[in-house]
Amino acid sequence: MLRNLMFGAAAIALMALSTPASAQVALSDVEIEGPMSHVEAYPQPVQDSGYSIIGKMTVMGADVRVLETALIHTPTNSSNNPDPADRLTLADFQTGRLPGRSQQGFTGGTAIVVGESLNGVIYASDVFSDLAENVVVGEATGKVTITRTEVIDGVEIVTGEAVRSTINGMVIRPQTDRRMPAGPAINGFGLRVDANDITVGTLVAAEGYYVPSQNTLWYHTLEADGAKLLNPSRTQVGILRASCRIRGGGRDELEVRGGTVNPANASVQIRLPAPTVANPDRFLSVGIVQAVPQPATVPGDPPQGLFRADFRNLNIAGGVCPSQVRAVILAGGTGVINQASATADLEGR
Repeated sequence: MLRNLMFGAAAIALMALSTPASAQVALSDVEIEGPMSHVEAYPQPVQDSGYSIIGKMTVMGADVRVLETALIHTPTNSSNNPDPADRLTLADFQTGRLPGRSQQGFTGGTAIVVGESLNGVIYASDVFSDLAENVVVGEATGKVTITRTEVIDGVEIVTGEAVRSTINGMVIRPQTDRRMPAGPAINGFGLRVDANDITVGTLVAAEGYYVPSQNTLWYHTLEADGAKLLNPSRTQVGILRASCRIRGGGRDELEVRGGTVNPANASVQIRLPAPTVANPDRFLSVGIVQAVPQPATVPGDPPQGLFRADFRNLNIAGGVCPSQVRAVILAGGTGVINQASATADLEGR
């Protein structure tokens, strides 16, 4: 990896040497990953070297200017959020404390910045942060009761309690801040489970940021095969992963994997976005796949099924992979209690 990176850097350097200084152009595809020590969002965009920028950052000592058109994102939110009220902005990285942190915004966390460089300054078209990327894959070790206290008029009083699961003695809590909210806790079928009802001794995987003073991992992603299903009497479908590949000439590919329950052998319709002005949330079917029943992983839960849709020889509209995919179990099928659907991000290449 380092060897390839160095060869890439050498190639960029050669291109720079072949261009007169008076005609210097920006070097594209510049990327930097490291701690951000400063974030400043501007009230209004300003012009900078021909770019319209909305703020600046310092990442590993490098000067970064953020383009007005830049994608700002975390693992579970972005500046492209369909809901304007929840849409992420650069200002969200600057101010407002996340749970368990004393620093403002995402300052001190890790940023991944992609853009182009001119005169030593990076003009960012993509800014990502998950704060710390702390990951644990370990054993469920039971529940603990967390007591919440507040200082009111100088007196510390108990204002509530909550039961939380632990992994190898470490408390796990869902991140509730809208900038990086926890997605639903799921099992290995992609179905929603109760994060506070995990069988002791089973495997759990969680990702988020760890706060030492609280011995707590504030997670945005959690998978637990030993957790009980939420709403076990309802028909559900989940998506574990989805990818798309544009090959052209009627050879485009789409792969979607996930799970079902009630029934475990459900027929799952896979859909891709086809928005219209009248219906921006319109999705159209690409095909149908049958889930294969598996033994229940938690006593008392109904049997669940796994499916893998592998569609080839497609003509995906516009020749570009869409950003999302949807799996649907239609009402009226054998063993289907209610219509169910799940929508997930689609990885394109």
